[in-house]
Parts: sequence; structure tokens; C-alpha cells
Amino acid sequence: MTQRAFLVGINTAGADIEKSEDSLEELEMLSKTAGAENVFKALKNIKKIDPAYYLSKGMLEEIKEKASSENADIVIIDASLSPAQERNLSEYFDLNVIDRTRLILDIFAVHARTAESRYQVELAMMNYMLPRLKGAGIMLSGTGAGIGTRGPGETKLETDRRKIRHKITHIKERLKLSEKTRMLHRSKRNRQGLSTAAIVGYTNSGKTTLMKSLTGKGENGEDRLFATLGTKMASIYDAVRKKKVLISDTVGFIQNLPLFLIDSFKATLEETVQADLLIHVIDPIQNSSVDKAGNVIKILDEIGVKDKIIMTVINKIDLLPKEQVDFLKEKFEIITGNPVIAVSARTGENINLLKEKIFESIIHKKISFRH
Repeated sequence: MTQRAFLVGINTAGADIEKSEDSLEELEMLSKTAGAENVFKALKNIKKIDPAYYLSKGMLEEIKEKASSENADIVIIDASLSPAQERNLSEYFDLNVIDRTRLILDIFAVHARTAESRYQVELAMMNYMLPRLKGAGIMLSGTGAGIGTRGPGETKLETDRRKIRHKITHIKERLKLSEKTRMLHRSKRNRQGLSTAAIVGYTNSGKTTLMKSLTGKGENGEDRLFATLGTKMASIYDAVRKKKVLISDTVGFIQNLPLFLIDSFKATLEETVQADLLIHVIDPIQNSSVDKAGNVIKILDEIGVKDKIIMTVINKIDLLPKEQVDFLKEKFEIITGNPVIAVSARTGENINLLKEKIFESIIHKKISFRH
């Protein structure tokens, strides 16, 4: 049965109201991706965060009344809640209450398809749930019927902290084995003289479609958040240079992505860290595309790749007039500090030019062009 979600956006004192509105809009997309029906949304201005409930008493009463009238099944808060706040809100509303991080984890649990990505999701899930274990415990079901009940792997997760920590250690060991395997593969590629380029960008920016347009392989892109969780690789070949470049499609970024979640997906992000070239894909059609590009750059800095060769690619130019494309190229070159090329992954426009620039940049170890 589809859950009816009541969404609560947060605008704290001194925050940019437009960013808070964009974040709430993104929460709507996340909720839909998780399979909910969004029945109502409200943006709340908070002067001071309540340590017990996050929201003020007046807001609590207002939300409870409205959630009841809308027959909501779940309340989703666009913030990071403490375990106590989460419990107190659930008890007050007499509804399941989750925060933004838990919603993202829920989506990850559903979309993880490879063994490694499932391990990564399970690790992130347990790191998130560990401080929330109390009393009778929490059920994480791989076939759960509702948002906030899903989880990878076992049908029941023991609530004993010692056992959870043991499980975390076990998963980390499995991921280390996967890491060693990837290191061997990278060593083999290095011996063969193979270079790599990693496609990075905000979630739903068209990375997977670009991957298929470049290589002719891979899945069709989907209009949903976090359609790609694992790393997928394919190659492009230059017959004149007699050089092959491996292209990898990686997990999309999102604003307010918790650091522990980035750490959990270290294995997936390794292809980004180890790549010879990063291709930063931007969807100029998305709201707040400038802020989203900034978020990607911030996360790239956090995982230690700010000194990499980075090429910025504006996607979906088939949906824009030429004058706007020219304006955006100049704008994003200033914002990102990197050379910019504009393409349409859907129609193939400028894809051959992009391939040429990929080979040039990898061979000469730099990018210097304007179009």
C-alpha cells in the first residue's frame, strides 16, 4: 500500500529561503522515489531548534492536526534529527517520523543491486541506526512495506549494540576484500596503459545517459534520484591514437549528504579518487543548478580530488536556445574554475567533440579549451 507522506521543510534563522524551498522540493522528489504519495508539504521557519522535538510546540500542534486531516501515514522532516527527537516526534504525532538521511538510506536500500552496493548500504544503515537502538529495538526488513522500515540483507537486525558493531566490522572486512580486488584490477589496467575517466555530478543530472551516449553501453538513464549506486564501467577507443579510455558512471551526489554516508560509499567513490579525469555533469534545467554544481565541488573536495583534472559538461542543451547555452558555458566556467563543454547526451550533439577532449586531456594531462 502506498504511504501518504506529510513533508516538513525547514528554514532556520539566517538561512536562504530559496535554498530551503529548493531543499523541500528535492525532498518531494526523494519521497516519490521512495514510493510515497505526497499529500501535503509545509515550510517552517525556525528561530531556535528545540532539543527535544526540533520544532516548536505550536508547529507540532499544527502539523499533527493537518497530518490527521490529510490521513498521513508518515511525516518526513527535511533535517537531520537526533535519535531522541525522532522518537519524541513519532510519539507526539503517533506516526512514523523520519528525517532526510533516513529517507535517502531507504532509497539506497531499494536501489542497491550489486553485492558491494548492498554491503555499502547496510554499513551506512547500521551506522545510522546504532545510536537509535533502544528498548525493544528496531526492525529493518528487506521486504518492508513502508518507508523507514526497509533495509538490506537480513529480515531482522539484532538490537544488541555489540552484535551490531561485530556486523559492522564484518562488512568492513568484506568491503576491504572488494577493495583489494579493485586494486588488482587497477594495477592490471595501469600495466596495460589504460586510463580512466569518472563521470560525476548531482543525482539525476544525466550521468548514466551520457555514459551510454559516450560508450554505447550501459542502461538508459532514468528520471529518478539515485538510479545508479554502484560503479559501472565501459570504454571508448580512439583508432588514430590507438588509445582506450575506461569511463565509469558513479553514484550521484545530493545536498546535505551526511559525511558518514560518503564514508560508507568509499568503495564506489574510489573510482572517482583514482580516475585520471573527472567529468562533472551539470543539468542546467534543474532548479538551483549553480548551487548543485557547488555541492558537487564541495563533496569532491571532501573526498580529496580537488586537484584532479576536471572537465565540466553542461548536459541537455537540446532543451535550451543557443544564446542561453553560450551564457551558461561562460557562467559555469567561472563557477567551477574548469573548462566547459556543452552536449546533449540524449541527441548525441557534441558527443564526438567530448570524446576528443577526453583523449586530449588524458594524453596532455590538462584541459584548455573554450567553445
